[in-house]
Amino acid sequence: KMEVVSVLGQVGGPVVTDLVEVFSLCAIGSSMAGASVSLVDFFEDAIGILSERKPSEQIKSSPVVSGGEFAPSGTLSIRILAAALALGPPVILAYAFPDIFLVALEEAGLLGGVSLYGILPAVCILSLRRSSMEDVNEQAIMPGRLGGGDAILIGLVAISTALVLPEIRELL
Repeated sequence: KMEVVSVLGQVGGPVVTDLVEVFSLCAIGSSMAGASVSLVDFFEDAIGILSERKPSEQIKSSPVVSGGEFAPSGTLSIRILAAALALGPPVILAYAFPDIFLVALEEAGLLGGVSLYGILPAVCILSLRRSSMEDVNEQAIMPGRLGGGDAILIGLVAISTALVLPEIRELL
């Protein structure tokens, strides 16, 4: 199981164990909050597109939402439906199969992790750099840019691909 947490608890005592648990809960909570809000917004947009609401219907104002803004007519019911569609299935799965998340992580393993955190970000940054250089005809200064340039990103893609290839061969 989580040997690192138990070792930290033995070395640091109960205070460290409690801090690790609080940190874990905050990390999980913030991750879930961000993912949930974006998924609910996605479903809300999809419902709006599928229902083909007319612009005149969106102008009508009804109850005041947070910040003093007026919500379009029917927005609350659409938001509740979007939340139910976005959050209902994961909650049902989590209660029906409590260990399913760990099983999914285990199945994704190296292939999913390296693809998600190694290959995709590097390829996205390389693509962004190429498109910004074409637009400006000079090297655009990106905020938070790390040293090493394209060579480091290409190296990251190469190493990540080398790690993933045996997993792909095993699947085939």
